[in-house]
Amino acid sequence: MNTAKASPDLPPQAHGRKVTWFELFFDLVFVVAVAQLSGAYAHHFDWAGAAGSVLLLLAMWWCWLGHTFHATRFDQQRPDQRRLGLVQIVAVCVIAYGVSDAFGARGPAFALGLAAFKLLLAVAYLRERRWRGAHGLIRAYAGLYLLQAALWAASAVLPPSPRLAMWLVAMALDLASPWWVARFTTTVRPHSEHLPERFGLFTIILLGEGVASSVHALDHGNLLHVQALAAAFSGLVLTFVAWVGYFEVTRAHDERVVTGASGGRDLRMWAYGHVPLYVGVFCQAAGTVAMASEASWTMSQTLLFGAGVAMTPLGLTLLRACSRNVV
Repeated sequence: MNTAKASPDLPPQAHGRKVTWFELFFDLVFVVAVAQLSGAYAHHFDWAGAAGSVLLLLAMWWCWLGHTFHATRFDQQRPDQRRLGLVQIVAVCVIAYGVSDAFGARGPAFALGLAAFKLLLAVAYLRERRWRGAHGLIRAYAGLYLLQAALWAASAVLPPSPRLAMWLVAMALDLASPWWVARFTTTVRPHSEHLPERFGLFTIILLGEGVASSVHALDHGNLLHVQALAAAFSGLVLTFVAWVGYFEVTRAHDERVVTGASGGRDLRMWAYGHVPLYVGVFCQAAGTVAMASEASWTMSQTLLFGAGVAMTPLGLTLLRACSRNVV
């Protein structure tokens, strides 16, 4: 790989940069976390379960997102970065343990796992202070993650209702964070090739859960029955359609070059466009397992499954709109 010329005050960006083996390893623990959450939702397939599961999915995704945006700007595969990344994996293991019952007995574990991960993200940014041109971005993200770490940690000792309220505050900060750091996007740019590839890989994680759910549907019960076959087949078809839509039609994983304020805005909208897609694929995967039960679905569950599946084309439509002017 060739390294692009850049200011000595900013981290260099290599042309043709690809995802590292460590990043692929890092993603594996999120595979486990998503599977844990999907299994819990499949066994509580109702509107309350949907709302809670989507909330937890986004909380975990924003952890992955925080790590990814840091890595795309600063990762140089240094030993200290790898050691910190391994500790982050431990934190995600705690999150994965807690997420299956995050609104119950394992809520404190989930909250403490999030708190630890956010704290480690703050540490990761503070360790990059050698890059003077990125000091503004580093201060903004470090301050944000330290505040979130405090909120998640404090919530662990609260009763369920105020705990949830504090989680919502912490997640509101996640939603606001792209605008909080927007002024630094054009000076400390995310890598134009590496970042879309990372998003594509998280998409693969969720699509993989869709395939796994089809297998779980076949294994749902002591005997194989028609409803399980129908659920597995429909789940596979929907997963295949989502893959084609993302990688062949919208090509949302193509290179994205940030140029000027409009480029930063387009990048933020492209990132947010993944939210309905991810929610749709996740809900479809959990619904596939729930559908395999021999018990009859209620009208409410049918509407819930349809609403979840409809999120996927919505997300693909948004991503297609965001990809029309990609450089």
